[in-house]
Amino acid sequence: MRSGIVRNFRLRISMGMTCLVYLVLAPWAVAQTAHYSVTLDVTWSDTTHPIDFPAGAHLSGLVGGTHDATVSFWDTGELASLGIKRMAEWGSQTELLAEVQNAIDSGQAETTIADDPLWTVPGTTGVEIQLTPEFPLVTLVAMIAPSPDWFLGVRNLDLNPGGVWLEEIVTDLFAYDAGTDSGVAYTSGDQVTTPPDPIMPINGYPFATGVRLGTLTFTKQYVTGVPKAGILQATAYPNPFNPRTTIAWELPLPGSLRVNIFDTRGRMIRNLRDGAALAGPGSISWDGRDDSGLQVGAGVYFAALVGESASRTTKITLVK
Repeated sequence: MRSGIVRNFRLRISMGMTCLVYLVLAPWAVAQTAHYSVTLDVTWSDTTHPIDFPAGAHLSGLVGGTHDATVSFWDTGELASLGIKRMAEWGSQTELLAEVQNAIDSGQAETTIADDPLWTVPGTTGVEIQLTPEFPLVTLVAMIAPSPDWFLGVRNLDLNPGGVWLEEIVTDLFAYDAGTDSGVAYTSGDQVTTPPDPIMPINGYPFATGVRLGTLTFTKQYVTGVPKAGILQATAYPNPFNPRTTIAWELPLPGSLRVNIFDTRGRMIRNLRDGAALAGPGSISWDGRDDSGLQVGAGVYFAALVGESASRTTKITLVK
């Protein structure tokens, strides 16, 4: 790879936060389709944010899209859309994806983006995206869970400033309040804010001022189709299922492996295994029952597999 121009400076992104950004600008880069690896690295923990840190802390799946400057899906000082409200309160991706799709239909956006939840924090997850010069902006958000209506993310992030694709950009992530629920603690009950407040950064309780929750890194890719080493593979079959499904995995390294079932609200339904596992293939079945032995209802669930060196989440659907 040819050497580029490295610049390290502080950039105020239009999210109300100052982020330390590392940019490597390749002078030979041209304005054409670009592929990026997006890595969410969450450092949020009971060590970094010890004030009332909740049990079962996790993040909903990243959701958003690529778009142009004629549309914006959220901003500080503005009221949350239904998509932002549902994402921030429930971790739902459906409504925000619909808003991005509407922008696609009107010629203001190009692609939707959705990832699986990050069930264990601290932790890392990521997605691959493709952009064109006509739609160089990225908006991505995820619910901080559990919480009343708190989230983190980026908005209107331009990966092609001045017609040059950035080699890499790292943005610090902080907490935002969607302004739709008046709860003050992670586990506060539903308290609808009427009328709703504007979206604002949370600069006080329970988040330590200036302590980030993690980073979102966008790295330009030049080699495609090469499998990543050390990836924990997982699948479920049959899927959809009734009454039983098998969750199968391919573990890259030997070590401990935990398999839990979660519902769409992030509540753990069943612990299927928690112990040592050999490298290579393995499997376990789930009969659609919770830890109390009760049959759960039809719907979407997530099988979260967490090993010592990798983690993976796969979506499963129970039908009746």
